[in-house]
Order: sequence, then C-alpha cells, then structure tokens
Amino acid sequence: MSSHEKRERMLSLVVDWKTSGLTQKAFCKLHCINVVTLGYWVSKVSEQESDSRGFIEMTSAPTLKSNEVEIIYPSGIRLKVSDDLSLISQLIRF
Repeated sequence: MSSHEKRERMLSLVVDWKTSGLTQKAFCKLHCINVVTLGYWVSKVSEQESDSRGFIEMTSAPTLKSNEVEIIYPSGIRLKVSDDLSLISQLIRF
C-alpha cells in the first residue's frame, strides 16, 4: 500500500470513527488497528482543519473611519487600527 493510499484510508477511518459514536479504543478493536495510530491521524485531521481556516477576507465596514482598517483573525478577534501599513503588517503576522 502506498503512503498516499494509507493516508486516504486513515483519513477515512477518522471520519468513520467520528460518526460511529464509539470510543477510540472500541473503534480500533472493531477495525483491528492500534489506538495510538488512530490518535495520531485524529490529531492530523485536527491540524488540517485549523490550518484550513487561514485568513479571512478583509473588507471595509461602513462604520469605520476612512483612515482605519479592521483586521479579523480566524479566531474571531477583531482589531480596528489606523491605516499605518507597518502596524498592519506586524498584526497580520500573528
């Protein structure tokens, strides 16, 4: 089995586990896989989901002054700052 096939199989098993309602231990016993292996792939899926959120499109809101910019982080935090490009650059890197 190629690494790509193994990855697809494990990602499919993670989805199956999430919808099964079983504990990881019970699911692994049923499918004859190591619980540590499933745990590893569950964490990989969680990382992918958090990475896929990425940046949110920045738009100007009508309530902002013309010299302000609103930055909305993926976590939902909103910052209203002046249109100072160096400040905006620093904030986006976080």
